[in-house]
Amino acid sequence: MSRIDYDSLTILAAVVREGSFEAAAKSMNVTQSAVSQRIKQLEDKVGVVLVARGRPCLPTDAGLQFCRHVEQVTLLQQELAERMRALVGGEDTQAATVRIAVNNDSLATWFPNLIKRATQELDIRFDILPDDQEHTEDSLKSGDALAVITTLEAPVQGCQRISLGAMDYVAVASPELYRRSFASGVNLDTLHNSICLAFNRKDTIQDQWMEMCFGGTVPLSTHFVPSYEGYLNCCLKGAGWGLVPVIAGQPYIDRGELVELSPGKEVRVSLHWQAGMQSSEILRRLGNLVLEEARTHLRPDIFRPD
Repeated sequence: MSRIDYDSLTILAAVVREGSFEAAAKSMNVTQSAVSQRIKQLEDKVGVVLVARGRPCLPTDAGLQFCRHVEQVTLLQQELAERMRALVGGEDTQAATVRIAVNNDSLATWFPNLIKRATQELDIRFDILPDDQEHTEDSLKSGDALAVITTLEAPVQGCQRISLGAMDYVAVASPELYRRSFASGVNLDTLHNSICLAFNRKDTIQDQWMEMCFGGTVPLSTHFVPSYEGYLNCCLKGAGWGLVPVIAGQPYIDRGELVELSPGKEVRVSLHWQAGMQSSEILRRLGNLVLEEARTHLRPDIFRPD
């Protein structure tokens, strides 16, 4: 293991990132046969399969660990190059890429501000894995991401958690859908007979809202819309009712384009930043930037690093 060729690890990471041997070869300006040969040699050396060949190519558990390792090494190399450039001068280094998992609602609202700042202040590039906020930590546990934004309060083993604040969600419908489905009021009976929107089958926020408002839940007839923009547009077009972040939905409510189903009843979702405790200086500084942006855009919660 101590003699593993880091050039081969870089090629492995490219295959996983690009999804195919051909695309990896093109991104690295080498031949596809060279990529295949280096991956085969690496697998022979470690004695396990690292890439499940397919469309797309996917990393095995062992492959994920190698990819995470080479990403961490790349960050450390960039930090060393920056320190040396400050001491003796020289050319700028190539920007490092950081793979993180971010919940879709953050990605569509406040997180782009963070991406802009991190690009300017840290000179990094992002490879973002979008998911529901309740499940982004799976990417951290598997090694597929170096850091995550998650609802998981307990720190993942070997990781530090920073509480960012809370994103509030409000249940809304278009005026036309509200008149059609809730003329007799919003209650469990009318909700059961209405059409709901959910991000995917892992999305439980509708149940949380019903439990908070009515002390129970009912089965819902649901459209699954795994896109923030598509979800919001479906609410606006009256395809169903759903829960949207207050920071995004409030302007539509103020203009009368959306109606709150239960005014004043908001589901508060606490968000946390988690990254490895032995992570690089770049990741530490990125965590600080994430916290600063969160304080600007999210509701106050507990701004305290563990």
